Amino acid sequence: MFSHAVERLLVVETASEIRDVFLQEIAQLGFDHALYAAQFMLSVPSSVLRDRPIVFTNLPFKLMAEAQMLGALDDDPWIQWALNNDGDIAADDLLALPGVVSPSLDLAARHGLGQCRINSLRDKVLDSVGVVLVFPGQGMDADVLAQRWRQSGREVRVLAWVMHMRIATMNRSLPVTTLTPRQREVLTWRSAGKTVAEVATILGITPATVEKHTRLAREALGVATTAQAVLKAHVCRLLVPPDAMRSRSLRLS
Repeated sequence: MFSHAVERLLVVETASEIRDVFLQEIAQLGFDHALYAAQFMLSVPSSVLRDRPIVFTNLPFKLMAEAQMLGALDDDPWIQWALNNDGDIAADDLLALPGVVSPSLDLAARHGLGQCRINSLRDKVLDSVGVVLVFPGQGMDADVLAQRWRQSGREVRVLAWVMHMRIATMNRSLPVTTLTPRQREVLTWRSAGKTVAEVATILGITPATVEKHTRLAREALGVATTAQAVLKAHVCRLLVPPDAMRSRSLRLS
């Protein structure tokens, strides 16, 4: 049952399990292949942190390798359509629009996968964009795609939405950056609104030492300002946990 498919997406614990469940359930709905691409944390300036795009697919390896080699996935019209539109559209309908040329869809057609439905996930999750392409199978024509979409399109849209929301809440891999315990403390107190002088008093060090640790933290994080360092440390979960901050404040008081 469809509710079981949604439940499976909700109970798995890792991104790879979400991927596997989604692809399995999509196949049960009549779509042998799918591609999912998403980018999160769009409101964070790229100078501070650029969260890596998430892409997974069960399209044939040869097709994907050729697409990567040709750069066919870079800024393709179906990506732009998903960024600017809600809902879904058939690949044929997209290609029929004036001036639309899609290297990746043309390449898929040469591999026998010319029929697909493009589903935008725009605004489904705060600060994110996403798209899901579903393919009924190799050698299928437009009538097969239309029939399967009439039968299962609603379920595909819901599964894609649930999957996208689950991926958004996973602890994805973030850039690895190492801060010393003192650098983390300094940035944590700065994030709480404390001045350099106040941080020096709290930690029992000189203002010059606070400035030194702040500068070294900026260098380690690859940013130009203390505000950017605080933001990046927060996003990368490098700040001292709130419980530790409270216990330290109690001891100091």
